[in-house]
Amino acid sequence: MRRFLLALLFLLLPAFAQAQVTQRDWALQLIDSLGWSFGLPEKPTNADYVQMLSGSRVYRIEAEETYQRADRVAVMKFDTFGPFSGEGWLNGTKDRTQAHLKFNLPHTGRYRVSARVRLPEHHLIFGERDFMMSGGDQFTDIIVGDVDLQAGPQQAILQLQPNGSIDYFELVADPFVPIEPEGGWRFDEELTAEVAARTTIQALNLQGSLPPGRQVIKFEAENLPQPAGSRIYQDRNKGEVSGSRYVQVGAAPVKLDFYSASISDGVVDVALRAASTRPVNVKLSGVLDTWQKFGPRFEDRHLGTFFIKEGEMIVEVQLPAGAAIDHLVMRSRRGSRADILRLVGLADTETISARDLNNLSALIYRLKDLR
Repeated sequence: MRRFLLALLFLLLPAFAQAQVTQRDWALQLIDSLGWSFGLPEKPTNADYVQMLSGSRVYRIEAEETYQRADRVAVMKFDTFGPFSGEGWLNGTKDRTQAHLKFNLPHTGRYRVSARVRLPEHHLIFGERDFMMSGGDQFTDIIVGDVDLQAGPQQAILQLQPNGSIDYFELVADPFVPIEPEGGWRFDEELTAEVAARTTIQALNLQGSLPPGRQVIKFEAENLPQPAGSRIYQDRNKGEVSGSRYVQVGAAPVKLDFYSASISDGVVDVALRAASTRPVNVKLSGVLDTWQKFGPRFEDRHLGTFFIKEGEMIVEVQLPAGAAIDHLVMRSRRGSRADILRLVGLADTETISARDLNNLSALIYRLKDLR
């Protein structure tokens, strides 16, 4: 029914050419064209739309908010067993008890499940996947395992051992490129051609098709302040390196921050050259949070192309024990209004027609599986 109403809205747009199409209308159409509408709750709010398009796939399920009133559990709020999140936590009875945790999942994906529990041998069940969870006498943060989940209404069955407790469980999947206008969504404002073009490019991950810019910045890792637990080497044992040197991590993980005062043109390619037998985490606030696998010898890895805000930016690289890093490279792409309109075939005008919106929606629907 929701999909039918959305389609009807945009089919009727030509008949109401003078009516204002808002950013909210377009956000909902984007969600539907990408096939994500099943992940919306029955009565979605602006916050649901923002969550759906933000790129983040981190969902904390508070047990005290999602259990069913018929479940034989109690909500507790004291911190005798350690800190807790949310308004409280669930405690079982003197017997083994079962609770039904119901929630909505915006995005399909493979999720890493973690939880905060107390006492051993509880079970968290998603369909046919049955995970055992064991904590200590105090609340304990644990990794539960991985599970494939479809977007939409969910129910996890929680089985608590006598007097056992759970604070929450969390689902984490890899993020995707955020889909949002510059400065964020303003749902009540009229949709412009520029906002429609930018969000279409993000929805289809077409940033890498924008023309190359003139700015290339190479950050040599050995030129940064050297973190404790690392050394600078000058050899080719792990392959060719730029600048003749590289940073080698010792027995404990280290973090490097690559700082840039300004990247021109508003769009940037990010690439890293590193060597590691364990995954390397790279973060760029608001647009990138990825774990990358490298080999034992240096490899170049393109991490993506992103719309970025004006001003300073920091790329944070978390290196595991034994890893090595040569450099980080940022290359600008042209992301002016004219460039992004041209990429999706729109005229350089402020307003956008109903026909253009329908064409963009159809384009997203056809190409969504290639994003």
